[in-house]
Amino acid sequence: SQRQVLLLLVCVCVCQSGADPLRYSVPEEMESDSFVGNLAQDLGLAPSQLAARKARVVFEGNEQLFRLDPNTGVLTATEPLDREQICPQSESCT
Repeated sequence: SQRQVLLLLVCVCVCQSGADPLRYSVPEEMESDSFVGNLAQDLGLAPSQLAARKARVVFEGNEQLFRLDPNTGVLTATEPLDREQICPQSESCT
Protein backbone atom coordinates (compact mmCIF):
# COMPACT_ATOMS: atom_id res chain seq x y z
CA SER A 1 0.00 0.00 0.00
CA GLN A 2 1.14 3.52 -0.73
CA ARG A 3 1.95 5.54 2.36
CA GLN A 4 0.31 8.89 2.71
CA VAL A 5 0.68 11.99 4.78
CA LEU A 6 -2.55 13.47 6.06
CA LEU A 7 -2.71 17.22 5.94
CA LEU A 8 -5.10 18.79 8.39
CA LEU A 9 -6.08 22.38 7.78
CA VAL A 10 -7.86 24.20 10.54
CA CYS A 11 -9.14 27.62 9.60
CA VAL A 12 -10.42 30.08 12.17
CA CYS A 13 -13.37 30.91 9.93
CA VAL A 14 -14.26 27.22 9.61
CA CYS A 15 -13.87 26.46 13.31
CA GLN A 16 -15.93 29.47 14.32
CA SER A 17 -18.74 28.44 11.99
CA GLY A 18 -18.92 25.00 13.59
CA ALA A 19 -17.87 23.22 10.39
CA ASP A 20 -15.40 20.34 10.36
CA PRO A 21 -11.75 21.09 9.57
CA LEU A 22 -10.55 20.28 6.05
CA ARG A 23 -8.42 17.20 5.55
CA TYR A 24 -6.29 16.37 2.55
CA SER A 25 -4.54 13.05 2.05
CA VAL A 26 -1.23 13.46 0.22
CA PRO A 27 0.70 10.54 -1.30
CA GLU A 28 4.21 10.21 0.02
CA GLU A 29 6.94 11.23 -2.44
CA MET A 30 4.55 13.16 -4.71
CA GLU A 31 6.34 15.58 -7.03
CA SER A 32 7.20 19.15 -6.08
CA ASP A 33 4.48 21.71 -6.86
CA SER A 34 1.83 18.97 -7.02
CA PHE A 35 -1.79 20.01 -6.55
CA VAL A 36 -3.18 19.14 -3.09
CA GLY A 37 -6.53 20.92 -3.11
CA ASN A 38 -8.43 24.12 -3.73
CA LEU A 39 -8.95 25.66 -0.32
CA ALA A 40 -11.32 28.40 -1.49
CA GLN A 41 -13.54 25.94 -3.32
CA ASP A 42 -13.53 23.44 -0.46
CA LEU A 43 -14.47 26.18 2.01
CA GLY A 44 -17.18 27.51 -0.30
CA LEU A 45 -15.45 30.88 -0.64
CA ALA A 46 -14.51 33.04 -3.58
CA PRO A 47 -10.73 33.11 -4.03
CA SER A 48 -10.82 36.87 -3.47
CA GLN A 49 -12.15 36.21 0.04
CA LEU A 50 -9.01 34.22 0.92
CA ALA A 51 -6.81 37.08 -0.19
CA ALA A 52 -8.97 39.62 1.67
CA ARG A 53 -8.72 37.52 4.85
CA LYS A 54 -4.94 37.21 4.34
CA ALA A 55 -5.07 33.41 4.28
CA ARG A 56 -1.69 31.70 4.59
CA VAL A 57 -0.13 28.40 5.59
CA VAL A 58 1.83 28.46 8.85
CA PHE A 59 4.42 25.82 9.78
CA GLU A 60 6.27 24.74 12.86
CA GLY A 61 9.99 24.89 12.26
CA ASN A 62 11.74 26.07 9.11
CA GLU A 63 10.35 23.68 6.52
CA GLN A 64 7.63 25.07 4.28
CA LEU A 65 6.03 21.90 2.91
CA PHE A 66 2.97 23.51 1.34
CA ARG A 67 2.19 26.71 -0.53
CA LEU A 68 -1.16 28.47 -0.73
CA ASP A 69 -1.91 30.88 -3.54
CA PRO A 70 -4.40 33.24 -1.84
CA ASN A 71 -5.50 34.62 -5.22
CA THR A 72 -6.70 31.24 -6.52
CA GLY A 73 -7.10 29.15 -3.35
CA VAL A 74 -4.82 26.43 -4.77
CA LEU A 75 -2.75 24.50 -2.21
CA THR A 76 0.38 22.73 -3.51
CA ALA A 77 3.18 20.63 -2.00
CA THR A 78 6.48 22.48 -2.28
CA GLU A 79 8.59 19.30 -2.26
CA PRO A 80 8.20 15.52 -2.10
CA LEU A 81 7.01 14.48 1.37
CA ASP A 82 8.87 11.82 3.33
CA ARG A 83 6.68 10.40 6.11
CA GLU A 84 9.67 8.95 7.98
CA GLN A 85 11.27 12.39 8.10
CA ILE A 86 8.10 14.29 9.05
CA CYS A 87 6.69 11.78 11.58
CA PRO A 88 9.53 9.38 12.45
CA GLN A 89 7.89 7.89 15.56
CA SER A 90 4.46 7.20 14.10
CA GLU A 91 2.98 4.75 11.59
CA SER A 92 0.38 7.32 10.60
CA CYS A 93 1.34 10.92 9.93
CA THR A 94 -0.94 13.89 10.48
